[in-house]
Amino acid sequence: MRKPLLGAYVMERLAYIDSIFVRSTRKLEPGYLQRLKDSLVPDPRFPWERYFGDKWEYVNLDTGEIFFHYVHLIHQPTKAALGVLQEIQDEQPDVLHLLDVHFALDLTTGSEADAMALHEAILSVYTPARLALTGRESEHETSYVGRRRSGNEVGVYSDGKRKVRPNTPRVHLEWRIHGATALRRSGIRTASDLTRIDHRAFWKKRLRLHIMPTMDRLLRLLELRAARRGHPLSPERRAHTLNMISRFSKDYTGRFSAHYLDYYLHLGLHPKPAQLYKRLSNDWALPEPSNALWNDGLAGRGSV
Repeated sequence: MRKPLLGAYVMERLAYIDSIFVRSTRKLEPGYLQRLKDSLVPDPRFPWERYFGDKWEYVNLDTGEIFFHYVHLIHQPTKAALGVLQEIQDEQPDVLHLLDVHFALDLTTGSEADAMALHEAILSVYTPARLALTGRESEHETSYVGRRRSGNEVGVYSDGKRKVRPNTPRVHLEWRIHGATALRRSGIRTASDLTRIDHRAFWKKRLRLHIMPTMDRLLRLLELRAARRGHPLSPERRAHTLNMISRFSKDYTGRFSAHYLDYYLHLGLHPKPAQLYKRLSNDWALPEPSNALWNDGLAGRGSV
């Protein structure tokens, strides 16, 4: 396929932490909880509630014993909020643990039509390495890659709430890291680690883009590989392969998806399908290293 228009649509590149989930083994002390809520200073861009806490139960599958813990959800955390969480972790290291962190990248555009076009263009080249197909319900507005249980999941959409620029169309990419193990692999163990994130480096590593071959060229490459292995494709097998890669290269809305095609090829048609693609630079999408919410407006105010 031809190289799609990408950077031409983008006006700004804004990265930030969209949400974090934190688990505590018991209720937070009232003073800490109030400071946590107070640290989420009022911001006209975020009229919704930004803190939610709830008691969850879970069962030890080996013993059947029931335990309880508390899950705290913080949307658009400030530096001050992370500072409060770090204080708790320092004073009571066995009480508070990070569960999930959602990193966001907003690519703002000049119009809604440009945002929709950029959304489809990103899907046509985005091939995050070895993330499974989504198990979520089909949605037209949001494209998902990966599964929660694998530790990493990506969402892409061009509608919904707008955070840094409430009145500006944009494509929103969200990389969600689920679970303590996946967070540790990403170098995140404590709340203070989140204040030191280099958002440019984060997305440089994860925004993996490739120009995919046309269906005719892809089929020809697969034919040559099969012939070299001594198993040339029969006309029937060729027709079947073409039909399957045409079907599996589309998401549930019929949009071309580089990830879907890459995943299907890796299942059995080619051990290293990236060898068939042309690498595409992601420099056009990379944000500044710092958190855009903290650099811009009220969301980052408040001392740690």
